[in-house]
Amino acid sequence: MSWHADHDFAVTISGGSVAGLCNAIVLRKLGATVTVHERLPGQMIARGAGIVVQTELIRLLQENGAGPLPFTTCRGRRYLDPKGGDGDLQQMPQEFTSWEAIHAALRAAVPDECYRAGSEVVSVSQTGSKAYVTLRDETTVESDLFLAADGSGSPIRREMLPDVEPRYAGYVAWRGTVEERSVPSDLLPFFDDLFTFSEARSGGHMLAYFIPGSDGAVAAGSRRLNWVWYVHVSLAELADVLTDKNGVRHRSSLPRGTALEGTVAGLRERALREIHPKMAALVSATPDPFLQSILDVTVPKTLFGRVLLTGDAAFVVRPHTAGGTAKAAYEASTLARALKSARANVDVALRSTERQQLEYGNALYDYGLALGNRWSRDRTTD
Repeated sequence: MSWHADHDFAVTISGGSVAGLCNAIVLRKLGATVTVHERLPGQMIARGAGIVVQTELIRLLQENGAGPLPFTTCRGRRYLDPKGGDGDLQQMPQEFTSWEAIHAALRAAVPDECYRAGSEVVSVSQTGSKAYVTLRDETTVESDLFLAADGSGSPIRREMLPDVEPRYAGYVAWRGTVEERSVPSDLLPFFDDLFTFSEARSGGHMLAYFIPGSDGAVAAGSRRLNWVWYVHVSLAELADVLTDKNGVRHRSSLPRGTALEGTVAGLRERALREIHPKMAALVSATPDPFLQSILDVTVPKTLFGRVLLTGDAAFVVRPHTAGGTAKAAYEASTLARALKSARANVDVALRSTERQQLEYGNALYDYGLALGNRWSRDRTTD
């Protein structure tokens, strides 16, 4: 490999979601031998719905011969008042995609022999410049670098930084998607070709836009109408909201189709009181809305010898920033550039990567906090 020819450079990655795949793609292009261990067997479950397209991700895909990424477009934004009306229009073209489409584009760029589904990393140790991970089947894997891309609840982060705890922001994101052919005929033209926002009467807001449909389809009639509604939920209420149909309390999110019928009915009733009537009608027309708690995670460091935290394992940023996938792509590209620049001195490259991660992650956290305070304050206290 061009940046260090003395021996094969092996990288082990825990986590086969967006951050893990971004790193696998850029490091393979550098010439590293990369193995991704994903805890879930088979195809990964969708982790969300719509995502605003970010340049960092597009650049990573283009520079590494990956993609293409399917996306939808709109001509502008519409801002609605919860009382009703047609709202205010602002010309602002944007592009949208989905978590599924991003994951599919990234996964297609990583050969199957580099990707181990149903393979869970349970611990990591180090000796000199080698990292040793132990898998659930008790196999030990040696590599020159271990990347923890194991998500917002990262076990590796807990192992390295036991004092770092996710902080609940005081509100949740309810999400939903409706197949375009199932969108009621009076709603379809209202939402088409626009990124639509509605403030909520007592705080928070809802937004809606079209995203690619099944298998990345973007033609009219085959898309999905995607929405997100930020809703205040007290810490005392959160455990009940996160309880599923089987009585199981989830840690931070409810997958599609698992919410209690009473919880969903309460959400639909709240929509009638809180948001624009068209938005409330969209919530009512949505089968199986799902839920994500809004959490903040910040870390004082990401580098521990030859172990590096990346993606949501490092910083968890608020979805208002539309920055989660951009951050994953940025961090992967930063690591690749640092390794290429430092050549044989891997540790110098890793220290440079950590400095840039901390700067970017803290700035994105601050931005998300500012947006959250602006958009989601509880107006009942005003």
